[in-house]
Amino acid sequence: MTERVGAAARSGPPPLPVSPCRRAPARGARDTVCRMNGAPAAPDSVPPVPSAPGPLGGAPLAADAAAPAARLERTPAAPAPKTRHWLPAAVARGLALFIGGFTLLSVVGAARFAAFDATLWWVAVPFVPRLVSAGLLAAVGVAFVAYAVAPRMRAWRRWPTLALIVFFAAVAVYNAVDFFLVWRAGDIAPGVPLPLSLVIALLLAFVTWAAARSPAPRRRRWAAAAVLVFVAAVCVVLFPLAQVLFFGATDYRRAADIVVVFGAQVHDNGAPSTSLRDRMDTAIGLFKDRLVKKILVSGGVGDSGYNEALVMRDMAVKAGVPREDVVVDSGGVNTEATVRDSIPFFNVEPHSRVLAVSQFYHLPRIKLAYQRAGWDVLTVPAGTSTPIKETPYLVAREIPAFWVYYLRAIFE
Repeated sequence: MTERVGAAARSGPPPLPVSPCRRAPARGARDTVCRMNGAPAAPDSVPPVPSAPGPLGGAPLAADAAAPAARLERTPAAPAPKTRHWLPAAVARGLALFIGGFTLLSVVGAARFAAFDATLWWVAVPFVPRLVSAGLLAAVGVAFVAYAVAPRMRAWRRWPTLALIVFFAAVAVYNAVDFFLVWRAGDIAPGVPLPLSLVIALLLAFVTWAAARSPAPRRRRWAAAAVLVFVAAVCVVLFPLAQVLFFGATDYRRAADIVVVFGAQVHDNGAPSTSLRDRMDTAIGLFKDRLVKKILVSGGVGDSGYNEALVMRDMAVKAGVPREDVVVDSGGVNTEATVRDSIPFFNVEPHSRVLAVSQFYHLPRIKLAYQRAGWDVLTVPAGTSTPIKETPYLVAREIPAFWVYYLRAIFE
């Protein structure tokens, strides 16, 4: 008994007597016992006060002592890393698929036919021979297609791919600068004050940015594939329209031996349509400016029963062109027929030059047809005296026609 009193004195004030109710195994039984003994029931939910002595006056509970340290050691969670969004990458891959595919088509066309100038419709690599240019463009095309199909690249493939894309973009910028220099020299009169090569350079910059980033997660693989195909299909539609807008609307007139005028509709009363009148006015202007020596008019018999070529000849003679300087081709029922029939009339001298006149939307197809025949003609868009309400339809018609003529120029 003396030892217990000494121990209690050393440890502090004596502990409160513990009621038997606190030792009850169950709350219901404990409450019953407490009421029977007249002692208040202590709720189980009251937490122990931190730094309060233990049950027998000893040290605080271990959980209470560790709580402040746990609060001090608690640090804010690091933010989750940002994942790359899949949509810009899918758009870039769609662009890469079209650019790479068209570049490879151009290389195939240049390899098959020496007269086929693929750089006219795309990007010209300067200062290198034709064979070297074809090799560089082939490497660029393969790199673009490979990135579109398999964007996850290891270092050995990533850096050469980025180098080829940057090289191609730099060449496009050079072509854009050359466009402005030629325009300043007065050799061309563009309908749009920007070259297509500048638009291509901007698209290549976007593809470079996308290819340089880490690949997007694989979670949206099918959605990304759908976007890729959609973007490539949109490019297939927009590319001929871009050629109509940038190439077709540019005037490349020079001094030449002959100008070919493509026929158009003649009305039932024998009057030329607006398109035909604008084409002939442009060709007559070239003759009067002494840029050409002869005018070749080509057309067939239309639904009205009139021969388009004869109506065109009469228009030229009435405007003051000598009859002997007007060459008539009555078999030009379509673009290919006019190209085929006009070539025998051309001067066979090595440095002869030919101009072709038609509406702006028609000129890319005319250029392709003459390229396929081995002739590099210069195109001149006809003036516009009166807006033609059918122009949107006529422009839209050139989308499939451009691809038909382009593929024919390569594979036939």
